[in-house]
Formats: sequence, structure tokens, C-alpha cells
Amino acid sequence: MKAIVCLIISAIFLIIANFVQAQELSDHDIQQIEYDAGTAYNEGVELYNSEDYHGAIDKFLISLEKYRQIDTEENPKTVRINELYKNLSVLYNMTNQYDRAIEYYNLRMQSEPDNYKIITSLNKIYNNIGNKDKALQVLIDFDKNFDEYKIKYKIAQIYEGENDLINAIKFYSEAFDLNKKKVDILGKVALFYYKIGQDTSAIKVYNDYIATNPEDYILKKVYKNLGIFYQNIGDIEDALQAFEQSNSIKFDKEVSLILGQLYYERGYFKEAKENLAKVRETDSTNPQAHYYFGLIYRKEGKNAEALAEFEMIKTHPTLGPSAKQQIEFIQKSE
Repeated sequence: MKAIVCLIISAIFLIIANFVQAQELSDHDIQQIEYDAGTAYNEGVELYNSEDYHGAIDKFLISLEKYRQIDTEENPKTVRINELYKNLSVLYNMTNQYDRAIEYYNLRMQSEPDNYKIITSLNKIYNNIGNKDKALQVLIDFDKNFDEYKIKYKIAQIYEGENDLINAIKFYSEAFDLNKKKVDILGKVALFYYKIGQDTSAIKVYNDYIATNPEDYILKKVYKNLGIFYQNIGDIEDALQAFEQSNSIKFDKEVSLILGQLYYERGYFKEAKENLAKVRETDSTNPQAHYYFGLIYRKEGKNAEALAEFEMIKTHPTLGPSAKQQIEFIQKSE
């Protein structure tokens, strides 16, 4: 806070000094200074485009000094000065001159207090210089005054990384409130509730949102994520029910593959084959479908059918080795 106050005071004194100086300049002097400022600005842009970033900084600093000399209430140069603040903040950041970058990002904040991109840049800089506390604080300070999804999500990620699940839940939930389409966030919130022993709250997160009657394309994804949540915590029966609800809204090959695998693992071969068959209707050569059909046929004692399925994928980069083992096992047992 003290640093911000000092910056504001310095800016005020600078404006006053520039005003007094400008009053002492003739119209010709002002025109010449503005011409020189514009020339330096254009030269800075050319140097930037030619990737001479340090040279561009020098020219932009000259331009900024000259625009400040003639910046008055009657003839404001605010737009060009703010452009230079932006150029300098980016260039100092690009050239790893982080102290100067921070200085100019803070100057930009005086005219762009709601620009979350400035805050994310400051966050990255503080992380780069190893000041994790300050990196988080700039985000939190911004969040106190403005509701921005990306900032809340970033804060939540930081707390998640620190295993501070209470604060992660808080900020992920607030981020979701700002963007209801980001239903993947519900999975994180539910899982964190589960990890801190609040199972009821974990399921409530999903049920409360389902109760809002979201559009089908969103609801389908919510049920899919709910199925993944149940699967992760080992509640397979509820996982199966959630995945089935997702697929009842609209077929999803990935969901059907998961259902085929889970039904197989539970010994529900009929249901497993039904879902795997749906996959084959849209993807006849799907390697996972071949693999699980092979496993099911083997369990059912249909070795010829099982061999045919495994032969189809024995050269597959990931499933191939397992398929070859199954083939060898069947051949030895005959």
C-alpha cells in the first residue's frame, strides 16, 4: 500500500512539474518536442520489429520523457504516455529486467485498474524472481476489487498446489460461479471436499448444479464428470449410473468405453458388450473395444472369438503386448 501511495504522489509531483515546465515553453518549442517524441516512438517501434529490444527501450524512454514535458490539462498526452507504459512494461519483462517491468506495470495499473492481464504478468514476474508470496498477493489484491474468472482460477490453482484445499474449494467455486460452462471445476471441488472428509458436500456440489436444469450439452458433461468422480473414489455402482445418464443424453464413445471396461471388471458381460458394440458402430477398428471384447470372450470360453479380437490389435503400440500375452495364454491352454 505504501509503495502505491508513493507512486501516486510521485506521479502528481511529476504532473505538476511538467505543467509548470510546459507553461514556460513556446508553441514552437512544444511542437518541436512533440515531433521529437513521435520520432523517437516510431524509431522504437522499428527497433522492436527488428528484435532490437534494448534499443527499442532506449527510444521509448526518450519518447516518454518528451511527452511528459508537454503533457498538460490543455494538451494531454495521456494516450501516448499510456502506450509507452505498456510498451516498456512488456519490453522490460521480455528482457528479464524485472524491477523495471514491475515499475511500469504498476504505472499502467493507475489507468487500467481492472486489467487482469497486468496482474497475471506481475504474478509471473514475481514467480520468476522467486517471490511466491508477492505473486499470490497481487492476485488476491486484484480479486478484492474485481471479479475475474481467470484470476480466481489462478488463485485456486496456487492453493491447490500448496494443498490448501479449503481455499482451493473457495476460489474454484467462485470461479465456477463466474463461468458456469467450466463444469470440470465441479470435479475438483467435489474431490477436494471428499479429501477433507466432507463426502456429503462433494456429492451436493453436483446435485445442486444438476438441480438448476442446465442445458443438455452441459448436463451430459456434468454426469460424465460425476461418473469420473465416483470412479476415482471407488464407488463403481454410482459411477456406472452417472455414466449411463450421461450417455442417455447423447452418445459419447469415451463414456461407452469406460462403461464397457467397468461392466467387464464387475462381471456384467452383457452390459459390457452392449456398450462396446455401440463404440464399434462409430469406430469399427477401435483397439480398446477389440481388447475388451477379447477379454469377455475368453471369460465366456469362446477362445476362437477371443483370438480373433486379440489378433486385430497385437501390433498396437500400447495394447499390443497385452494382446500377445492373451494369445499365448489361449494357445497354450488349448
